[in-house]
Amino acid sequence: MAKEYYKAVQCTRGREWIFRVSTGQDVFEAFMHFAKDHDIEFAQIHTAFMGGFEPARMLIWTPDSNDPSNWHHETAMDVQNLTMLLSMSGFIHIRKTETGEREAFPAIHYVVGAAWNAPICGGHLVPGTIAKGNLEVFITEILDIDTLLDDDINTGAPETWYFSTKK
Repeated sequence: MAKEYYKAVQCTRGREWIFRVSTGQDVFEAFMHFAKDHDIEFAQIHTAFMGGFEPARMLIWTPDSNDPSNWHHETAMDVQNLTMLLSMSGFIHIRKTETGEREAFPAIHYVVGAAWNAPICGGHLVPGTIAKGNLEVFITEILDIDTLLDDDINTGAPETWYFSTKK
């Protein structure tokens, strides 16, 4: 096996949910509360099958005029018109807060569009994305992994990496 080409951590499935966020609710905040209420450290967000937003807020990669080598620079983008959710996937994982605490954080990509005068675009879900109609997705808890929160792994990006807790 050529492990120098990739990293992989084996994990197992835990609990599974159908998750709904109704009109007027902040989608990002709903995921944050869900993770806290159910003591979730890791979960897969997948198979969005219903939803719309107004507005849709996202972070998108944009050029960094101060540092052109910074390929991970993100800027907020808002689509104010009603949009239809076309795809949503990602996961809930553990990250460090500014005070060094562990918290569950939703790292979710989504694509919207297909509504009158709304472009098809996508990015990272951020607070301020408000459900219009019912957003529904499946959530699967992921067990037997944890996050390397120290800076002891160099992935060439600001993301963290994981390790197996299975004995």
